[in-house]
Amino acid sequence: MSVKRFFKTAIFSVLALAAVLAVNFFLPRLMPGDPLGHLIGADDVGAISQEQYDEYYKMLNLDKPMGEQFAQYLKEIFSGKMGYSIHYGRDVADVIGEKLPRTLQVALPAWIISALLAFFWGTLAGYKKHRAFDRISTGAMVAADTVPTFLMAMLLLIVFSYELGWFPFGALNSAADLDGASMFADRLYHLVLPVLTLVIASTPKKFILMRNVTAKAVGEKYIIYAKARGLSDMSVLCRHIFPNVGQPFISMLGTSFGKILSGSIVVEMIFSIDGMGMLVSRGITDMDFPVLQAALMTIAFAVIISNLAADAICILLDPKQRLEEGA
Repeated sequence: MSVKRFFKTAIFSVLALAAVLAVNFFLPRLMPGDPLGHLIGADDVGAISQEQYDEYYKMLNLDKPMGEQFAQYLKEIFSGKMGYSIHYGRDVADVIGEKLPRTLQVALPAWIISALLAFFWGTLAGYKKHRAFDRISTGAMVAADTVPTFLMAMLLLIVFSYELGWFPFGALNSAADLDGASMFADRLYHLVLPVLTLVIASTPKKFILMRNVTAKAVGEKYIIYAKARGLSDMSVLCRHIFPNVGQPFISMLGTSFGKILSGSIVVEMIFSIDGMGMLVSRGITDMDFPVLQAALMTIAFAVIISNLAADAICILLDPKQRLEEGA
């Protein structure tokens, strides 16, 4: 990816973010019914008093022209506000700030572990292409990729929690009052199955990418020459294969983070983790539009930023890409 292409990607990302912001603003105002109900997450605005209605109506700037509303909306978004939820009785940004760290405790370890696993396992399989190790590994990954995330979570829960009793059924902590190292160990214990679910669900595609690009690289002349010089397999992998196959993998990591973040929502609901997944589920049940809009915007922002970061890293890792525009 060249610098010029990166700037095109950045412009597209800004436009995508602008589209998300516009949809978040106009959707509750254009939907049938009272826009105040949509903006505070109330099923029936008649359930609140006229005094509360007037207070919320003014607080949400619905008494102002649409242009002023949009300007105020953008000002609030960039100052960290995401609306108000009557179900939680507070700003949605505070609710997201409480739930998002719990989701990241599941998503980030899964993203890192699946990246490392796919990179090294996929590279090794591609280096040994058409051998037993490659066939077995690729077959296992293709099979794992066909299993939906929710089904994988339920299978792991049934086997390791219900049948074997090795791990807890859900939540992030035991009911016991723990502190210090005991609390940290207990949290890791509860995270094993949710993280394992996401690792199994997100590794296959990255593995197949690494396997294919490595298998193609093995036939290149520079690899053949390296082997002819008597270099060991480990030297060939570390000095010649890894640097040349890493960039497409890094690009895929940017996309996969958003997918893992979205996938963690399903996993949280199955393992009863009170994070973004439970928040979205309750938002749908309660018709809490501010919460749903904030969750959508948070996930979209994470996808856009992770993709841009991956593209920037690819350029930094290869100086030739920074110079090719002037060639």
